[in-house]
Amino acid sequence: MTYLKSIWVVLFAAALSACTSTPDPAEQPIQASAVSVTLPDFVTGPDTTLAWRSNLIWIDDPEGRFERRADQLQAALAREFANKGLVFATNFEAATYDVLAIAMLGPVSGHPEVQEAFRLYPALQKPTEGYRRGSVIVAIAPKGTRKVVWRGALEIFTDPDRMEPMAVRTERLRFGAQQLLASIPAVR
Repeated sequence: MTYLKSIWVVLFAAALSACTSTPDPAEQPIQASAVSVTLPDFVTGPDTTLAWRSNLIWIDDPEGRFERRADQLQAALAREFANKGLVFATNFEAATYDVLAIAMLGPVSGHPEVQEAFRLYPALQKPTEGYRRGSVIVAIAPKGTRKVVWRGALEIFTDPDRMEPMAVRTERLRFGAQQLLASIPAVR
């Protein structure tokens, strides 16, 4: 038994020593926390189509500083929906479901009105140096209704003021969209 304890101590020490370097934040793994709720009424099939209820809303950007990033985030979400076999209707009125997306700097808990409406609480545990928390919420409702049948929230480390290379930013957006929409099954 003592032999096994010794092996564990050596392995634990080796793991700790491997974690002492401080990598460039752009090279750090992306950390995210996603939660979602699906109601039984959310049924998809090959003929399911989506429509944006509005462009992605960035609720704490009254001056429009992040408009371009909001467009990029909405495009990343649309690509992830497409990866799941869900397409956006060319005829808005013919869509099966409406999709609403909201983004904000800071955690959802910092926006009580959003927290009360969506009742989702993603939470990152460990801070990442050089990044702040950002949140994205997506809601899906049958076309023309307010009955939300799927909702998801993502908290991710972000810094909209950081000028990362486009490839890094694109990968972060792709990863975030993938994590947020992970509970939606692919259409077969």
